[in-house]
Amino acid sequence: SNADALRENRAAPALLFDTGKAYFGYYPGRGRSIAAEQRLSELLGNDDDLVEATLAGLRGTVWREDVPEADEIIRLKSESRMPYLAFPFLAGMDEVQRVKPEQLDQLSGLQMRKALTFHFCTPTGRGEDPGWYVRLVDSRPELVADVLVQCATAMIRAGNEHVPGLYELALMKNHAQVARGASLPLLRTFPVRCTQKQIEALDNLLWAALQHTDRESLDEVIDGKLPRKSMNLAQRVHWLAAGLVVSPETYGQQLENFVGGRDGRIRQLAAFLAPKYPLNLLTDERQAATLKLLIRLIGSSFGPSTEAGLDSSWSGTRAMEASELVAQLIHRLESMPDQDATHALELLTADPALSRWRSQLERARDTQRVIHRDAAYRHPDVEQIHQTLNNQAPTNVSDLAALVLDRLSEIATRIRTGNTDDWRQYWNEDSHGRPTKSKHEDSCRDALLSDIREQLPDGVDAQPEGQYANDKRADIRVAYQDFNVPVEVKKSTHPDLWSALRNQLIAKYTRDPATSGYGIYLVFWFGGDAVTSPPDGELPATPGELRARLQETLSEEEARKVTVLVIDVSAPGQTPYRQPRALRSMVAS
Repeated sequence: SNADALRENRAAPALLFDTGKAYFGYYPGRGRSIAAEQRLSELLGNDDDLVEATLAGLRGTVWREDVPEADEIIRLKSESRMPYLAFPFLAGMDEVQRVKPEQLDQLSGLQMRKALTFHFCTPTGRGEDPGWYVRLVDSRPELVADVLVQCATAMIRAGNEHVPGLYELALMKNHAQVARGASLPLLRTFPVRCTQKQIEALDNLLWAALQHTDRESLDEVIDGKLPRKSMNLAQRVHWLAAGLVVSPETYGQQLENFVGGRDGRIRQLAAFLAPKYPLNLLTDERQAATLKLLIRLIGSSFGPSTEAGLDSSWSGTRAMEASELVAQLIHRLESMPDQDATHALELLTADPALSRWRSQLERARDTQRVIHRDAAYRHPDVEQIHQTLNNQAPTNVSDLAALVLDRLSEIATRIRTGNTDDWRQYWNEDSHGRPTKSKHEDSCRDALLSDIREQLPDGVDAQPEGQYANDKRADIRVAYQDFNVPVEVKKSTHPDLWSALRNQLIAKYTRDPATSGYGIYLVFWFGGDAVTSPPDGELPATPGELRARLQETLSEEEARKVTVLVIDVSAPGQTPYRQPRALRSMVAS
């Protein structure tokens, strides 16, 4: 009885509402696994004429004058209500797209706005965006963004836990232009107090902005939100985490202070960085430090995989996601070729709070060292090889390190075997020229520096107290062009003799990118009884034994680039060698 009214686009809204619900599968006994036209056909007794009339009525809804305005649609949504024509209008848009897609180009701006508003405010239950919507996203992204801002703002303020359209902003590439126009306005109006389930909407907006807006504008929004004292604790973690991605220098310490040691907040941090989001957005600047911070914060609460001990108060799925996240972050750090990543992995491996991750961190550390070594090597060209073979300028930092070590070894040999008693320049003497006490360490360094400068080829410069990262200074810095080798000098009597190799040379100087990890630890030997006691074992009896003991403290990878050299400057007959341990044992037995 309503067939003619449907064909002539004058059917009652209530009838259209029922047919629209049936079109989208909201009808008893009619599943959504079959096509909409087939659902209608079954509902209408397989009457083709009636099905055609119904589809015509749905298509006509798009041009009806009694379709409410966008503002009215949004108002009803905020009251958990919808207009009678919501389902039929959206069904009509789908049918126009299917039957006469060219008619979509004839829609007015007002009709497009109504269609988009219905799309965001009406739960149709379909698994993918309709073709007409995708078409508007491509051709009118600014309109889509404007309508989405209106709809989402109203829904968030009304306390809706699910806000359509935000997931696509963060995770669908075709929504990049829409995200650029919608994410920042929605973040500015996002309430600082919200439910836990609404935080998912916040995350989608933050990640959309991180990907598609300029960092300076996003930083302004974050900076404006964080001072709000009424903000939920959970929400604050997510804003700080986004700030960490934008500006590690500004927000890294704030995040660590707010989250560190608090399991509930660490869960929120892990939730924000869930694997579904693009972790490659972590900025290049200070990236190793950022990754180290996140691994330490999250890894201290969540161990690898399904390991017993994961917090049972959080669901197994979320705990697994947190564990997977830490593994991904470690892998990211492992793949970085710079010295900062090496240092970060060393610190993480030694961190007691990450004991459950130690085996993975050790593997990552060893792999990263190889990557760093390979990346640091620069193949010389033919001219550079020719220069090196002719004892001229070095071609890379490894050549420079070998050159410096060779010259220092020559000086060490001359001190012991030369006829000029060069060992005297390292001692104070009495009026009769007899050695009385070893000179100050800086004076010993300056004497050596004077000798080595004479041995270096043109262009290679040696200076005292070379400056390195974080305003640290090595005793000697030998440089050529943009690379250099630090030389840390210690007397055998220095209290830090056994620790400075690692705590100073390796920790402070060889981490400088210009060194590529190369360095020389040089010790002046003043006699067998003038040696600082080691942490364990007996005193070394000879310069060679001291060198071997120090070299043993290096890992295999460190020993490839860091060399220990002990120069014997003892006064003949003044401080005799003690018997080597092996000989003393034989005598005692």
